[in-house]
Amino acid sequence: MRRALRVIVVFVMVSGTLALPGVAHATGDVGFGKSLLAGESTTGPTTLQFGPDGRLYVGEDGGTIKVYSIERIGYNQYQVTATDTITSIAAIGNHDDDGKPRPDIVGRLLTGLVVTGTAGRPVLYVSSSDPRIGGSRVGLGDTGLDTNSGTISRVRWDGTAWRTTAVVRGLPRSEEFHSTNGMALDPATNTLYVGQGSNTNMGAPADSFANLPEYALSAAILSIDLDAITAMGPGPYAIPTLNDPTRSGPNDKNDPFGGNDGLNQARIVAGGPVQVYAPGYRNPYDLVFTTNDKLYGTDNGSNAGSGGLAIGDGSPDCTNAPNEGGISAEDSLHLIDEGDYGGHANPTRGNAANTFGGHSPIQTSDPVQCTWITPGPARGSIATFPDSTDGIAEYTASNFSGALAGELLLTSFNNSIYRVRLDAAGDAVTEVSTLFSSVDQRPLDISAQGDADPFPGTIWVADHTAGTIVVFEPNDYDGPPGPCTGLDDANDDDNDGFTNADEIDNGTDPCSAADVPADADNDRISNLNDPDDDNDGLLDTSDPFANDASNGIGRTLPVQISWDAVLADPGGIDGTGFTGLMTNGTSDYSSLYDPAEMTVGSATGTLTVDAVPDGTADGSANDQSYAFQLGLDATSPTHPPFAVTTRIVAPFGGSAPVPGQSMGIAVGTGGQDDYVALSTAAGDGSGAIEFRREVGGIVTNRRSAPVDMPGPDAVALWLRVDPVAHTVQPRYAVASAGVTGPTKNLGKAIAVPASWFSSGALAIGIISTSHGSGVPFPATWDYFRAKAVAQP
Repeated sequence: MRRALRVIVVFVMVSGTLALPGVAHATGDVGFGKSLLAGESTTGPTTLQFGPDGRLYVGEDGGTIKVYSIERIGYNQYQVTATDTITSIAAIGNHDDDGKPRPDIVGRLLTGLVVTGTAGRPVLYVSSSDPRIGGSRVGLGDTGLDTNSGTISRVRWDGTAWRTTAVVRGLPRSEEFHSTNGMALDPATNTLYVGQGSNTNMGAPADSFANLPEYALSAAILSIDLDAITAMGPGPYAIPTLNDPTRSGPNDKNDPFGGNDGLNQARIVAGGPVQVYAPGYRNPYDLVFTTNDKLYGTDNGSNAGSGGLAIGDGSPDCTNAPNEGGISAEDSLHLIDEGDYGGHANPTRGNAANTFGGHSPIQTSDPVQCTWITPGPARGSIATFPDSTDGIAEYTASNFSGALAGELLLTSFNNSIYRVRLDAAGDAVTEVSTLFSSVDQRPLDISAQGDADPFPGTIWVADHTAGTIVVFEPNDYDGPPGPCTGLDDANDDDNDGFTNADEIDNGTDPCSAADVPADADNDRISNLNDPDDDNDGLLDTSDPFANDASNGIGRTLPVQISWDAVLADPGGIDGTGFTGLMTNGTSDYSSLYDPAEMTVGSATGTLTVDAVPDGTADGSANDQSYAFQLGLDATSPTHPPFAVTTRIVAPFGGSAPVPGQSMGIAVGTGGQDDYVALSTAAGDGSGAIEFRREVGGIVTNRRSAPVDMPGPDAVALWLRVDPVAHTVQPRYAVASAGVTGPTKNLGKAIAVPASWFSSGALAIGIISTSHGSGVPFPATWDYFRAKAVAQP
């Protein structure tokens, strides 16, 4: 497949000014090998760190901690020799949001881990929270999860057993994935810094986050004075909460559990051991203290359609009134100094007039926090990234003659590890490049070994989706590396199976076996240079299922695709779960979408095209993009009727649509001339549900029903397909204010060609169109399913 090389654009800061984009890829003398840690048994790893005892500590999303003893058994080969399992965090009791215990809710969402102490007495600080997930995602809404469930625990090895005690209770937890995340310990002051996630997307309560407002301690970097807590005496520090009018007395027996949608949230206590160190961080996933005593952290940007700006944004009178919509914004890297505002609005801290049961959890307003700021220099970002960028570590080893020493390493959901070079003072980024590509599936956290550690210079990555620990060993681990010319030729200098020329075309490093290009069919010819990415004999320019060698034959019902980060990777193209795009017969499928303009598997568990460009399959135009699909074998003469379904979240991002804009689902042959589509659409500009049938490039049926846009929280769409009767029935339902209305037919069932069900697999998928509007817009899908249904 021949396509133009897509360079990852990363803005960098030099002396406080916006500089040219950084180099797209790491090259030169820095090279690594790559392997998987053999014998590990991790499930859903979220965080990892080596301890002072030389063992690797790995936290899992269910609350379990695996402690691995590891040995190097050969060149670029590592294996686990013993495993110790800590289950005490997973055993922490859970509560509902009214504070009542829920012993039936088992496990904890563990997202942060710091290992300190000594080799003989390791000490762990662990962040965890309620394991449930809510929000509008798959219609869950408000699950009743404890929004005060954030807890910091201390786990100590006393020489014979692990002893666990709670240190802090009552930290916020959103209705979505945002929680009490990564931590960094300043040993000089015994202060623990914590990345605390937000309760909203951009500042306003919204359906995707179950309409929860920001809390006094949400969306911030928090500081915890561990010495002050110790001085208070035995037992955990339960952060004082508001006097919830629905619960008895100022100190309810279940406090601090159960935030009760803010009525019982934790208060900011003057002089208390838990403080807001730096406000305005949407979802700071990880933090690191570097050797130059500076604190850096990553922060996840907003998602289109997951919630809008606070009402009153930009004024000191911002409120916690709900507001749908929202845009996709890049992730950020920050140098975090005390008091710096990170740019994510929090009306609860911004305006003390925003009360809960008549009370404010803050002492004074900070109007700065009423304003949402775009990631970049104005927000204090020292670098920005187009994909979810989460884990962070400093490389301190002297490998490669110190070429990497002092640089930051960041994990990205684009399956890469970034290398970030800082200036001498550590105040600005001078260069960002990709150190490793094609890591595994979705790398989430990272740890790097120093010169005095058991495996000097190695880099260890936890891939949450794949459930693996990936090990990168420097080429000079056992001494100077072998020769590498790096010439643009047919040689394979790093012995990774790809020629130097192929790697150079892709921007990967021909001298680093750990850095390889994307290769869908694993034939060691990159997707860029392979005209048939699945080796099925069909060129990528005309293959409707270009990443499926069977072209859908053999795929049967049910089909269930979800983009939830805690679930298994749906696979397919860039993690969408789909194996092709609606083809026009001439364009390579890779040119029909741009992964940098999409958000797949965000905190809200959705798939979003951030800015749908102009283009459509309607009529003879055939310049449709972002129409993802997969093949379903419906050729059996007795195949049961089935429904293709989805849920469009926050249609048009809460903005008024422009005629020609639409988003929905499609069924057809896989080409842009033969399909039916059901969409949430602009109509004449006031909103509609639209259906069209196109056969042989001619639109033979159009239907529509008015639905006011913007307005709905979501729209559910169904195409009921009968492969025997050769008919399709469009249906829809509109959800507003948390209530889903009745399901309605959009006209009667309509006939489609019998050939659609007899010559190969049927194409089913999603489609978004901006036909002649010239105005890009966000399109968000909650899920995609196909399942058998009863006869009418």
